[in-house]
Amino acid sequence: MHHTPNLPRKTAFMPILSGIHTLGQHLEHLQSHAEDYLPDQCPSCGRAGLWRHGYYTRKSDREGQGLNPIPIPRFRCPHCRRTCSSLPQCIPPRRWYLWAVQELLIRLVLLGYSFNSVCHQWPPSRATLRRWWRRLQERFPRHRDALCARWPWAATGQGFRSFWRHCLSRQPLSEAMLMLLRVGVRMP
Repeated sequence: MHHTPNLPRKTAFMPILSGIHTLGQHLEHLQSHAEDYLPDQCPSCGRAGLWRHGYYTRKSDREGQGLNPIPIPRFRCPHCRRTCSSLPQCIPPRRWYLWAVQELLIRLVLLGYSFNSVCHQWPPSRATLRRWWRRLQERFPRHRDALCARWPWAATGQGFRSFWRHCLSRQPLSEAMLMLLRVGVRMP
């Protein structure tokens, strides 16, 4: 499949369409360029030729903008008969909250706000925010190494807090997580 330079690109390992940073962009792009969501190959067997297999819906609009349900395109491999879906960059795999929401809350904690104060103003529970924070800390050495190998500028901050503050000042969390996914490093 040929992509023009202005169109978003898919990852090789998991079907995620980069460059789609909001649910509104996803809905518009899905309507006007649905073919961009079609993976080049099956994530299970690696063979080309996936077929469109409808949609499933997610309740990704937790901010109440009236965008739910969000359609997510599905595909079926004629070779291994498995199905997969293709997500826009703004929606994390297997998570309820968008990357932008997670980034905002993580930034606030990085700035020194307590979990309690953050969660009194935003929808995720304190337990959810703590889980995100703990996973980000646990995987920090691998994340730092992988991101610094791809983004030399990221090596400026070596400690957990300084690294993520610096990284998030240059790239959105969704971009960092997409980069980790592309190089095969587990996301938090």
